[in-house]
Amino acid sequence: MIKTILSSSLIFMVIVIIRKIFRGKAGNVFLYSLWLLFAAGLVIPIFSFVLQDIAGWDRGRVKSPVSIMNFVEMHVTDTEKATEPVKQKESISEKEGEKEQEEKTEIKVKQDANRQKVVIEAGKSVRFRALAELWYSKKVFFIFWAVGAVVVLLRQLFMERAFRRQLIENREEVVCQEQRVYQTKGIKTPLLFRSHGLSLDIYLPETIMENETFVRHALLHENIHKKHGDIWWGYVRNFLVAVYWFYPIVWIAAVLSKRDCEYACDSSVMKDMSKKECISYGNSLLSLIQVGRSRDLFCTATAMKMKKSEMEVRIRMIKRGRKRNLFVTVFIMILLCAVGIAAFTDAMEPEKEKQISHRQKEKEAGTGKQLPSGQTEQENTLSVKEAEYKITDMWGADVPRICYEDDTRMIFSGYFGLFVYSREEEEIVQSLNLEEIGCSATQGDHYCSISVSEDGKTVYLHVMSDKKMMYQYSVDTGKLQYLAYNLPDKLYDREKWEKTNQSGIQCNGATIGDLVYWYDDRDAAMLRYLPLFYKPYGSCDFFEPEDIRDLSEVSFYANGTEYVITDAKKLQWIENHFSNPVEEIKGGSACPFYHMMYLKRKDGVCGKVFPATDSCSVYQTGNSYYEYKKDANGEFNEVFWKLFGIEDIGDIR
Repeated sequence: MIKTILSSSLIFMVIVIIRKIFRGKAGNVFLYSLWLLFAAGLVIPIFSFVLQDIAGWDRGRVKSPVSIMNFVEMHVTDTEKATEPVKQKESISEKEGEKEQEEKTEIKVKQDANRQKVVIEAGKSVRFRALAELWYSKKVFFIFWAVGAVVVLLRQLFMERAFRRQLIENREEVVCQEQRVYQTKGIKTPLLFRSHGLSLDIYLPETIMENETFVRHALLHENIHKKHGDIWWGYVRNFLVAVYWFYPIVWIAAVLSKRDCEYACDSSVMKDMSKKECISYGNSLLSLIQVGRSRDLFCTATAMKMKKSEMEVRIRMIKRGRKRNLFVTVFIMILLCAVGIAAFTDAMEPEKEKQISHRQKEKEAGTGKQLPSGQTEQENTLSVKEAEYKITDMWGADVPRICYEDDTRMIFSGYFGLFVYSREEEEIVQSLNLEEIGCSATQGDHYCSISVSEDGKTVYLHVMSDKKMMYQYSVDTGKLQYLAYNLPDKLYDREKWEKTNQSGIQCNGATIGDLVYWYDDRDAAMLRYLPLFYKPYGSCDFFEPEDIRDLSEVSFYANGTEYVITDAKKLQWIENHFSNPVEEIKGGSACPFYHMMYLKRKDGVCGKVFPATDSCSVYQTGNSYYEYKKDANGEFNEVFWKLFGIEDIGDIR
């Protein structure tokens, strides 16, 4: 979006200057055509977005040293350089022992944060912060933009429909100068309008039908509009105004281009006229054009209605006649070519700085390797750093996506890392820090495209702004390489997997700890909902009823809040009801089981069960469902969930 605004602003500024300086020296049709360049500057980013973010195609982007984006990149680079000496000074002064101590401290703080006990009030605060961050996410801004675009489009459609109804209800078909036109009541100036479908019709005011000269000049004028396709360009103008409704320059450009449309039409009408006929045409304009407030911007009709200042410009042009300077035209074209290159190309990549950055990372990691200049096939092995996150962090603007899946493992990614999940062990067994290698963006120009080989053994990470290089991560060896960009022909096909399997990542809340992996377990004839990140006691197997005894702690996580029970009476209640169920439910249960409850015994053994997150007094173990007994004197919400301080079960669904 920054590039679109900068490039279109540059084009707009140049066009306005050209219009002002060369109005009498360049043809009006030529000046009107300049707005095509401005429209291209607004349309190309739309197609670019579709090709890059939806179709994954990124070959149409060209870099040049004169791109306007170089100034943006230069500003960012200068800012980074300004802070670099301070960072270098700090890094030199640090000792290895201090680094190790800081790393240990960070790990300790992270472990403490993951096990933090949060009361109900704190939980509400976390949920409020989560909602606040979501509100300012890109998705909310997209919705805000979409609502504005729809409102503008609807206004355009309603205005055109109302105007069409007015014309059709008051028109009468006549033949003037061997041409079918409509004589219309209620209009004061001739116009060209789309009556229905692709049909374009000329409407003449009833008051001018007796004046043959007025009719002839009006038909000439509107037929030129028809020949130029000005009605269809009007729809393009309206579409761009709706898409870029938040951008004032687009509105101003729409007004100016509509004026130039009329100037170009006048020039084309007078192309083969004598000087005497031109003067006659000018007199007709004075009589036909309605001077005053111009017709609404959204109207696509080519009505002869404009402000007094615009009328004066048209009369001066008619008196001056068609004067064009070939050298001026050539100069403008050369200038526009330069402007187009600056506007439509991307910034050059600072290759030297890029290589230095990678060298610095490798030195800090202790590898000591450097990227050779012009590297193609020679591999460069980097140190692998595990993903860093807190379960209370937001999972971001985009839901973590599954990159690969088979019957034994699943590979998924988010801005906070790449992860390998073992379906057999039901936990994450590997991770890769994406921020460390610049692959954490899930949107925008620096979006990181992640692909996996057909066998699931190799992950390819490609930052879309980098045309030459990519990262390659081996799942089996844990080896990370920085290589020339070259994807294999056969990659994992997610759609092929989904034809015979049901699975995905579900977000039952706004934080990383709420992320759940679900899949259809055909052997057990049930859907599995397994937490990805919340493991308060490490790896645990499912508890059967007889395993639930001598509890020391029970934990539960939902919507960014960890609920922990250590009270002896509450633990005893869970033991009595869950270890002695009323009955085992045969054939499964329709209750929802989204959030895992973890139980820890005094002997250190941990286990897990799924309590139903609704009014059912049912819980699920590995492959079985049980109903625990309720208290005779209480409703459901006054029994089990109140042990955790949860007043309304709807808060955790």
